[in-house]
Parts: sequence; structure tokens; C-alpha cells
Amino acid sequence: MTDEELVKKFVDLHTEAETLLAQDKIKDAKQKYLEVVNAYHEIDKSSLEHFHKELAYEQVTTLFQKVNEAKERVTIPYHLIAAGILVIALSVLVFVKPSIIGFVGFEDIIRQPVSITFTETSVKQITLQDRPMSLLASGTYTGNVKLYYKTGEKFELIFDSTKTKGGTFKDICEETCEIITSSNVIDLFAKTEGGTLTLNELSYKTQNNRNSAPAWSANTRTFKAKINTPLTLDLSEYFIDPDDTDLVYLSTSTEGLNVMVQNSLVTITPKAPGTKRIVFVASDLQEVTRIPVTIEVQ
Repeated sequence: MTDEELVKKFVDLHTEAETLLAQDKIKDAKQKYLEVVNAYHEIDKSSLEHFHKELAYEQVTTLFQKVNEAKERVTIPYHLIAAGILVIALSVLVFVKPSIIGFVGFEDIIRQPVSITFTETSVKQITLQDRPMSLLASGTYTGNVKLYYKTGEKFELIFDSTKTKGGTFKDICEETCEIITSSNVIDLFAKTEGGTLTLNELSYKTQNNRNSAPAWSANTRTFKAKINTPLTLDLSEYFIDPDDTDLVYLSTSTEGLNVMVQNSLVTITPKAPGTKRIVFVASDLQEVTRIPVTIEVQ
């Protein structure tokens, strides 16, 4: 496969994954994400220039964030996501400064695309990413329609077409600018009265679940090793997670070092003397911490 064909394959798969996410087909998007990761792996091993590989890496990590944020709607197997990160991190053999790259958790405001059309008076159930504290709607309509948030036997008005003009509405709430619910699964009731209502997007506030990134806990970033002698480090002894979350550990490699990661153990076998630099990585699948370290080979 030529370089141009590799790029086209990656772009097409990435677009398909984004489309599936927009359609709320999270399970299918998860599978497509793994195909994107494999396509990235092919690009990284190709003769494409480095900036192309970096761009593809950024797109894969952004896509991972979106898939990870959707995990409340469909449970994504932990080991599959971890494997995806592992492929990405081990394939990119570049240096970065000590930094925390945010795969952020849920933000204060979530905008969730939906595609639901009410052609008759009815109730439809929607699964949101997180428990909402407010509910605003955007979409289009014809005729006289109303949209309600249904909780038990109570109906709270979201949108009333008699209060707007033009056939479209954006971020509208009437009685749902603040709501109280214990679930991320909600019921929406539409009263159409001969018209139609298409819901394109829901916006809502949610509890800001701040996640703390893993942290480097050791007092050194320099390790000594001997040529052809494996050096094994347990990264769980060098990283801590403030939230006490299980971590996924990764490492880059460099010329003159063979590096293998298995669970929390990283084994480094030097093949040439000198000072080598690699990057240790720890992730809780929301935040990623990268720590450059020095390997002094004698």
C-alpha cells in the first residue's frame, strides 16, 4: 500500500468513527476506533515524513478522548482501550517535555448530538453521557409542537413553538433550566398537534467530575544500566495516582535500547554505551502523564 493510500485509509476510517459517534452509535464507534489505531500504526511504520505521523497521532488521541467520554452510555472494555493506548504510545518514538496531556473527564457543559424526530405525540427515551442538572434543546419544527422532560408523572416544559418563530430553536429551556434527577437516562415527551419536531442536540450542565493525573513519585529520573544486561523497573513504584485508580504503563524506546513493557514492568536492555533518553508514560484512561528519564549505559 502506498503512502497516499495509507493516508486515505486513515482519513476515511477516522471520518467513519466521528460519524458513528455523532449518531450515538458508541459500540460501532469503539470498533471503528480500533481500526483507526491499526491504520495509525501502519502510518507510523511507513516512510511518511514525521509531521504526518505526529498529525495522525494527535487525531487518534483526540478520537480516544471522544470514545472515552462516551463510556457511560456503552461500557467499552477496559483492556481494548488500554491496548489502543499501548499501540499509540509505543509507536511514537519522540521526546516530549514533562507534561500532563489531558484526556479530560466530563466538563461543566455537555453538548450531545441527537437525531430524533417526533411525527406524533409520543415519549422517547435518551441516554445521556452523565446525569444532567439542566436540559436545553436545539432543533427544528413545523406546526404547533411542545417538548417536555418527563419525570414520573410530572412534565416540565423544555420548548414551546408558540414562543418562537422561524422553524428552528437553539439552546431553549423553559422549566428545565435547572432539574433534579438521579439518572443519565431521561424521557422526553413531545406533543405535536399535527406538526413535527426534530431534536438535533441536547445541552446540559453536569457535576464536574475532576480527575487527577498520575504523578511521578520517585526522587530521581536517572537510571544506570550495563550493556546487554536487562534492567527491569516496576513503574508502579515510580508513579502514583491521587484517585487510587489502576494505571496503564507505557514507554517509548530509542536507538541502542530494547524496551519491553509488560503490565507495570518495563525491561530495558542496552545495546550500546552512552546516555539514552526515553519517556515513561502512566495513564488512568482519562489523564496521561509523560516523564522523560535518562538511562546511563556503561
